[in-house]
Amino acid sequence: MFARSTVRHTLLVLVGILLTGCVTSIPVNVKKVEQRELPDIQLGTELAPIKLEVASINIKRGTPIAELVTSSSGYHTGGHLCSPSGGNIFWSRGRIDGPDIEFQDIFFEELERARFNVVGNPKDIFAAERKEAVEPVYVVGAQITEISAKICSLHHWWDARPLNTQTGSASIKVNWQIFSRLEKKVVYETETEGFGELAHPARAGFATIVNDAFASAAANLAADSRLLTLVSAQAPSFADIGKVDAASLRIDRQKRLKNSITDSIDRIRLGVVTLDSGAGHGSGFFISSQLVMTNHHVVKGQKFIKVRLVTGREIIGEVVRSHLQRDVALVQVEDSGYRPLAIRMEPVKITEDVFAIGTPQSRELSGTVTKGIVSKFTKNRFGLEDIQADVDIHGGNSGGPLLDKNGNVVGVSYAGISTDGNKLSSGLNFFVPIYDALDKLNVRFKNPASAELKP
Repeated sequence: MFARSTVRHTLLVLVGILLTGCVTSIPVNVKKVEQRELPDIQLGTELAPIKLEVASINIKRGTPIAELVTSSSGYHTGGHLCSPSGGNIFWSRGRIDGPDIEFQDIFFEELERARFNVVGNPKDIFAAERKEAVEPVYVVGAQITEISAKICSLHHWWDARPLNTQTGSASIKVNWQIFSRLEKKVVYETETEGFGELAHPARAGFATIVNDAFASAAANLAADSRLLTLVSAQAPSFADIGKVDAASLRIDRQKRLKNSITDSIDRIRLGVVTLDSGAGHGSGFFISSQLVMTNHHVVKGQKFIKVRLVTGREIIGEVVRSHLQRDVALVQVEDSGYRPLAIRMEPVKITEDVFAIGTPQSRELSGTVTKGIVSKFTKNRFGLEDIQADVDIHGGNSGGPLLDKNGNVVGVSYAGISTDGNKLSSGLNFFVPIYDALDKLNVRFKNPASAELKP
């Protein structure tokens, strides 16, 4: 594993071993790259979050990447000399992969300037600690495949001693890969070029020039209309219901089920989903034809999330409301006639039979049903009431429904105490009462309680 800023460190090392002595230089051609016009993205435009995850260099060992010029070549030298004997800088490391924090900062600055929804603000010191930090939908890989530079490495005019400063220019080629965390594959690949120039001497000038060229290449990526189309396509056009403190979100109340859950289980399972962020998965269930309830911790940091139905169909949902302390959230999807579950607002009782449905451990186990009883009522660390039950749940069940014996939702799965290295359930599992989940998300029913519904 390479340390952060590996690429810049390598460039600095190369600067420190500039060739000396009488050497015939291999010509290196620097291309003055045209800067493309940035797209006109209006303020407030909804775009999927994007972040540079990996920056690397893939150049064959021994390739000349810079020519050391022997005259000022138009650069300001302050009366000093360029490299007295010429020569080259050769790439000596082969392929380098790793997160480079400086390139990540440059990428952020260039795409933010173009008004993309880019994650990784270098000025946000506590971004990693922020509970509501946004996770990217797309992660980007940048691989530099070509560096061409002309460098004036300054030497003192009197005794030709090196001054460890440089001026010059460079052009680079960058191969970009855009990886979708929802689709778990590279969805777009392209190449851009960039140009950087340093007219006045500076320490680590070579690395600075390459950084400027990378910024130019990143800006040319931002100008790619296909990238803009890609990140725009992940943004469903839903009504703005994102603020919990806004007007109450009103949904239709489904008629309560009366018969045994066994009679309705096939229909109930169709209303339970798997939520997949790409990094992990949880469960959820429809409370209306457009709204899925789940846990806050399942969708934490996500703007968009993949919603997989029991049938295997996949759709994209947008996280629109969330409550940290109660650990509940709402995901909105396009209305396609999804069947919401019936909700029971009356509290359950101790020893009452309950059933949990969700996707424990593996995505292939979606729609798994387990049974138990209500053990007691307790409070979470925020002083909010929990239902404790011995119904078996595991990682991946989080956000799924807890049902009564008739199949009506009475709670939301969210936590459990495990044994044997978190592999086995201990029967000590906790659920958010559904009436409290709805209250904390400011969800109300449009219609009063209706007659019982037979399956």
